Amino acid sequence: MTKELDYSIEEIKETAKTILSLNPLAKIFIFNGEMGSGKTTLIKAIVKELGYKGAVNSPTFSLINEYFNGTKIYHFDFYRIKNTSELLDLGIEEYISSNNWCFIEWPNLIVKMLPDEFIELNIDPISDNKRKLRINY
Repeated sequence: MTKELDYSIEEIKETAKTILSLNPLAKIFIFNGEMGSGKTTLIKAIVKELGYKGAVNSPTFSLINEYFNGTKIYHFDFYRIKNTSELLDLGIEEYISSNNWCFIEWPNLIVKMLPDEFIELNIDPISDNKRKLRINY
């Protein structure tokens, strides 16, 4: 199924709730969008909606950030990953089979490795404060 919606930064909390309600079985979310489209900002809102109280930061340099709120939450940024062997070296198969929350930015190399149940989010800027979100679930 596909759902489309527009949202602003003021509506991001409600957008995060909507995303989490679409497919209760899916815990893997992949985010597509150009640099600066708001992938990390949306992931921060989703992680907060899951109940995490601490700071949520971009894993651009660390590649993986781990958060804990009673369950583990993983936030990946694969922008700098060049090939699937780098993903395997990171232990990506263990992460995606762990049944923990996984939020993946720049997922191009990992899509073929994912289980059937995942949600794909495509973010396109409409203006400085508005985004169009296309969700495949």
